[in-house]
Amino acid sequence: MKFYLNSNAAKADILVLLLEKGEKLSAATRKTLGSLAEEAKKRIKAKDFEGEEGETIILYGKKNIVLLGMGDLKSSLPQAMEQLGGKIASIAKKMKSESVAIMVKEDYLSDIANGIVLGAYEFDKYKKKDAKKIQLKEVIFLATKNKKNKEIMEEAEIFSLTSPLTRDLVNIPAGDLSTKDMVNEARKLAKKYGMKIIVMNEAQLKKAGCGAILGVGQGAKETSKLIFLQYKKASKSKVPNLAFIGKGVVFDTGGLNLKPTGYIETMKQDMAGAATVLGTMKAIAEAKLKGHYLGVLACAENAVSDRAQRPGDVVRAFNGKSIEISNTDAEGRLCLADALSYTEAKFKPKKIVDIATLTGAVSVALGYFITGVMGNNEKFLDQVLKAASAAGERAWPLPLDADFIKATKGDFTDLKNSTNGVRAGSSMGGAFLSNFVTKDTPWVHFDIGGTAWAEKTSSTTKYGATGVALRTLFKLADQHQG
Repeated sequence: MKFYLNSNAAKADILVLLLEKGEKLSAATRKTLGSLAEEAKKRIKAKDFEGEEGETIILYGKKNIVLLGMGDLKSSLPQAMEQLGGKIASIAKKMKSESVAIMVKEDYLSDIANGIVLGAYEFDKYKKKDAKKIQLKEVIFLATKNKKNKEIMEEAEIFSLTSPLTRDLVNIPAGDLSTKDMVNEARKLAKKYGMKIIVMNEAQLKKAGCGAILGVGQGAKETSKLIFLQYKKASKSKVPNLAFIGKGVVFDTGGLNLKPTGYIETMKQDMAGAATVLGTMKAIAEAKLKGHYLGVLACAENAVSDRAQRPGDVVRAFNGKSIEISNTDAEGRLCLADALSYTEAKFKPKKIVDIATLTGAVSVALGYFITGVMGNNEKFLDQVLKAASAAGERAWPLPLDADFIKATKGDFTDLKNSTNGVRAGSSMGGAFLSNFVTKDTPWVHFDIGGTAWAEKTSSTTKYGATGVALRTLFKLADQHQG
């Protein structure tokens, strides 16, 4: 999808005019509307259109014009403009338009553009192909061609190129996406953008002492993999400015602590963290960011078989710490334990971000629209939260206090992967991970267990993968150039 700044809507199939509740047509707006200006004015005067949020009227003429209500901006909900962007994508689809021009206040360009990208997405891999299908290809904002607006258009275009990759991977069923397939996806990305790729297979993981991720995947046909993608452009840094580490459990049965009906059906989404890291690395390459970046995919399948690990088993992570498996369904943190400690020891990144559908508990704390974040460095955590805000995504800090970390200690081992009697499940997941990053390296953990997958549809998200945090991670990468 291409995004442009222009002064007129001549080339677009439709023109969308966004108006606040009670807003009148300005002289400039009437000029843009041309012959339909009078009809628009009459409809507004007759209160056929009052600008309520999402209210829509279509005026048909030589140029079809859509009046779209923004509502009362003083009382609008979070991400309301993004939702309106998604509605524009839906309108374009219904009107079979390949291009759309948009008039809206320049403060909302980014949110509207991102919403259009999200709303235009469809996962149709398994549907019968429609040769006559028309897709939205061009979005033209009638706005000033200044530096800030040009950057917004560039970022929206990059988002349109990378978000579908992340969402497609999450939506593909595990029967068609194994750990081996994740390796192939990473190899394709590496080849296209000239990235260096390292893949650690079962034998190499065993030799390195990565027993935690191996334990998770030992019951599956396809073995566990650690995948490293390095991108470097115009940088003298010998170590990554930033490492992104994603949980890539391609399907999570829960292991012998089996997930019940009502929860297990969507567990193909448990590799959303790894998919987001792949999308981030693609975005970095598409934007040609100057810097040294590392993407890490910790991939395994938590399957049930006679080889699967059992509650009470003991594994040893790369950093030498022993872990009692007190719950086989707390598997993602085991994959990340080896990924975090190995990445820090071998690649020595300046900062680390990990992202994972780690807990269901995070949705109890924050619901389905806010991502939980925590870490070991307040300055870096604050930077992450500001990046999320700048990217138009919602994130909230959760505590990672010493008593949570103390509660991860084992009875017979250094650690146990799940602790009974502590209700703060998301913080406990982060506390466990903190044992695998030293205090010398600023680290932030994203728990997207509540936000990576949508059960209910909206204008920006159909049922399935949301692509959450991709914009935030790209914003962070942009801030760590050099």
